[in-house]
Amino acid sequence: MVDIHCHILPGIDDGSKNMEESVKLCALGRSNHIKQMAATPHFNAIGDLDEFLEIRDEKAAKLREENAKLGIDVEIFCGAEVFVDDDIFYSKNLKRAAINNSRYILIEFDFYNNNVRSIFEYLDEIRSMGLIPIIAHPERYEYFQIDYDAVNEFFSRGVLFQINASSLASRGSREDFELAYEMAFKGAAAFIATDAHSVRHRPNDLEKMLRAFPQDIDRDLMNRMLKTNAQHVLNDEPVRPNRFIRLIKRRYY
Repeated sequence: MVDIHCHILPGIDDGSKNMEESVKLCALGRSNHIKQMAATPHFNAIGDLDEFLEIRDEKAAKLREENAKLGIDVEIFCGAEVFVDDDIFYSKNLKRAAINNSRYILIEFDFYNNNVRSIFEYLDEIRSMGLIPIIAHPERYEYFQIDYDAVNEFFSRGVLFQINASSLASRGSREDFELAYEMAFKGAAAFIATDAHSVRHRPNDLEKMLRAFPQDIDRDLMNRMLKTNAQHVLNDEPVRPNRFIRLIKRRYY
């Protein structure tokens, strides 16, 4: 499997705190059949891209060295989880923050204080840079949880979504699970990733989480979300839209 969203680099954000933790995350991921990981540390200060990339690449190189010494057979690629707000309109081209130097960039927004119109404007700006935005963990945003039609509208405009495995495994709130399930079941999600931060807090024990997923999600869709689409991102290839059924907000018990 391929994990396109995780915080495994040591001491760069709120994820892994040190190299020991990073190595443990890589080992845990590999034991859970994750063969490729895109390290996507949080990037919040758009004006400091050069410094961020220098630090990120140095830490990624050291982590690869440590994994090689310990025989942890996992490939580490680089990207970022870019926080997007009005500063996006004053930023330079963000392509260097894209996943594995592809056209795909992982982005996140404020969890509460946003509106759909603003997000569309942000996405248009990112597209003007020649990039394809992937919205990280949409199931955790309050405004999407309230208004599933907003997700429908975004999907109809070609937006790609990455949901967290922990949400589908019911490790978050009920609202997180319900939206993640609806998006996975009906084809709105293009990717499932771990968003791993540590071996204790939001780990990348993906095989264990898979056993807790709802069993009625189409197997082909699951394979595309867990592997095929992410591989296309790493290879900078087109991600084909899933067959999609309109989302409806309802309770699952």
